Amino acid sequence: MSRLLPRITALPSRHRSHNPISPALAESLAQVLATRSTNPAWARSLAALLPSPLSDGRLADAVESLPDPDLALALLSWSRSHSRRQHDADAIPAPTPIAHSALLRLLARSGRFDAVEDTLQEMSLAGVAPTGACLGALVAAYADAGMEGKAAEMCERVRGQYGMLPAATHANRLLRLLVERRRWKDAHKLYDEMLAEEGGADDYSTCVMVRGLCLEGQVEKGLKLIEARWGAGCVPHTVFYNVLIDGYCRRGDMGRGLLLLGEMETKVLLPTVVTYGTLMSWLGRKGDLEKITCLLSEMRERRLSPNVQIYNSVIDALCKCRSAAQAMAVLKQMFASGCDPDVVTFNTLISGLCREGRVLEAERLLREAIKTDVNPNLFSYTSLIHGFCTRGEVMAASNLLVEMMERGYTPDEVTFGALIHGLVVAGQVSEALLVREKMTVRQLIPDVNIYNVLISGLCKKQMLPAARNLLAEMLEQNVHPDKFIYTTLIDGFIRSESLGEARKIFEFMEQKGIQPDVVGYNAMIKGYCQFGMMNEAILCMNSMRKVGCIPDEFTYTTLITGYGKQGNIIGALRLLCDMMKRRCRPNVVTYSSLINGYCKLGDTDAAEGIFANMQSDGLFPNVITYTILIDSLFKKDEVIKAAVYFEHMLLNRCSPSDITLHCLVTGLTNSMACIISPNCSSTVKIHDKHALLDIFKGLVNDKWDPRNSAYNAIIFSLCRHNMLGKALEIIDKMANKGYSPDSVTFISLLYGFCSVGKSRDWRSILPNEFRRDQLEIASRYRILLNQYVAKSVGCEVSSALQLYLEECRSS
Repeated sequence: MSRLLPRITALPSRHRSHNPISPALAESLAQVLATRSTNPAWARSLAALLPSPLSDGRLADAVESLPDPDLALALLSWSRSHSRRQHDADAIPAPTPIAHSALLRLLARSGRFDAVEDTLQEMSLAGVAPTGACLGALVAAYADAGMEGKAAEMCERVRGQYGMLPAATHANRLLRLLVERRRWKDAHKLYDEMLAEEGGADDYSTCVMVRGLCLEGQVEKGLKLIEARWGAGCVPHTVFYNVLIDGYCRRGDMGRGLLLLGEMETKVLLPTVVTYGTLMSWLGRKGDLEKITCLLSEMRERRLSPNVQIYNSVIDALCKCRSAAQAMAVLKQMFASGCDPDVVTFNTLISGLCREGRVLEAERLLREAIKTDVNPNLFSYTSLIHGFCTRGEVMAASNLLVEMMERGYTPDEVTFGALIHGLVVAGQVSEALLVREKMTVRQLIPDVNIYNVLISGLCKKQMLPAARNLLAEMLEQNVHPDKFIYTTLIDGFIRSESLGEARKIFEFMEQKGIQPDVVGYNAMIKGYCQFGMMNEAILCMNSMRKVGCIPDEFTYTTLITGYGKQGNIIGALRLLCDMMKRRCRPNVVTYSSLINGYCKLGDTDAAEGIFANMQSDGLFPNVITYTILIDSLFKKDEVIKAAVYFEHMLLNRCSPSDITLHCLVTGLTNSMACIISPNCSSTVKIHDKHALLDIFKGLVNDKWDPRNSAYNAIIFSLCRHNMLGKALEIIDKMANKGYSPDSVTFISLLYGFCSVGKSRDWRSILPNEFRRDQLEIASRYRILLNQYVAKSVGCEVSSALQLYLEECRSS
């Protein structure tokens, strides 16, 4: 102790003036100092305002009252000159510690760190130390400015001069900076040193550390830090619970976050609006409306009013679930509760409405926001511009762009990107390219996403040279194309049957060090298969395996399809075995390709076996599967089987395509001799689901045109399976091919209307002039057609025909 006491020196006492600097005096000081370059008597005026003797404390008060550090520097310079004249000294007096400490704080607050360093150096040379509070304020100022090194250096200076750390309020600022920059080693060191000093750390110090750990996903470490200070199982304040809840939710552990909410109640700590807001914000991102609703109810029970952030979370969750109507109802609740929506509220709703195609409502909401003095921003307009473009309303989008600029917002890459994307979606690729040119005029370089959208649009329009030019432009602008752009170009050239160009793009992509993904490889494999280059296709699949890219079901299916088209069923089956061995499940297209391969070889029995296997695997055949089998069976004159598959197709609500229709009409007419032969008819039984053949046969035997008979048999089959819409479409296709609807067409469609419960609409199918003899012909075929429909439908058709016959007789 005897060695320590001589080292302890008293701090310069700061005797505050009994007459503090009043606002009027401060204003006068500032005015005099501001006129020092133009007022020769400014020094005398200053001396009158601050009469001698002028203590260090009084001078410090004067410095602190000045708003401008330059005025403070001038005041201290005058003070030292004035003091020298009073004492008739040759040397300028040393800096005053308290007043110069006040100056340092003012300089630091103003960000004048160069002047801070100069003042510190001057004080150091004179042997005058700043106060501890001043140095602590400098630590805080340097930390707030992000000058970590200087803040740490100043912290060490405090410790060196006063043997302690700065006050917690100042040290916390450096601690926060270290945590924000993930400087965990230094942060833990400072935090431990603060804890070691009495009063060196406060609750905020621990909160800073815990929040930082939670942001890193290390919530358990944050909890341990709390328990290390206050004891096991002890979380001292609601703020700490809020931080921990946010940490758990941030890493996706919503359950733990909700458990902590329950734990708060057991410890008699009341959740705050922030607590609920944190939980609802994360639940909103996951779209968990049920839990959000429960928390809102809980808030009401606690008489906590949701704030705008909570309402925004609820609205965001509803919009994510495509429930914009409910989100609009929440907006009404906000107004009713007196909570004013902000720009985020309106932007979320505008975006949600646009995603649901309700663009006009979104625009009305924008107008409402303006009326309520909420200024829309770039995001508000960007969502609407994209929405209108997607609808093809380019003029409306352009008007919004102009309005946005008139309100002082400059379109950025995102705005132009939304406009370009919307135009491309609407199929207006040329207009999208013009927008890109306007971007370049404004010195805005399109990013990779904008180029991706444009190249994709050009490829869909088969404007491949322009797409390739855009790729070259990207490289010139140093915008690096990603694998999606290259893959889009490869696929575009493949679709246009330019395999050579696609190959060049693929090789160029690899030269640029961009590894194709499974989609890129699949595009090339599809190209090789399309041109029958199966060896190259297999080599491409082997290459993708070598680079760790695993072939998927599309890869195998494409190769199996390629082999199937060549009739190489052995190669197709070999790939199917490899596919299943690698646990890659075949899909409908895979099976359809195999069926097609067998059908090309004329082996329809094997094709039917594959069809059965597909169904046993729980897969439903599609229109292509059925069409392949129906066509192949008709070609082999296996007309009954072809009819069965057609009936099966309709029972599964699989609508026939134009190709299916062509195969049926051609198959029925080409197999007419087989269908009307006694052998075929003897196997066809009523109610055995062969209506197609029975109707066709009956009409042909009555000397109706074979192709018209085929169309009518198909139309009736569709109508009896409640597929009236498809049947009406075929009427138009008949007309385009030169075949006019007749009496049998009419009666078939009448069965269709009655089958779907629209018997009152049947008059819409009648021609303008429907003769009585034609009506009698239609009525005659009722006996044949009634065999294939429910009795109630047959009775309804009879009633409709009888009513029309009576109307004809009366007229």
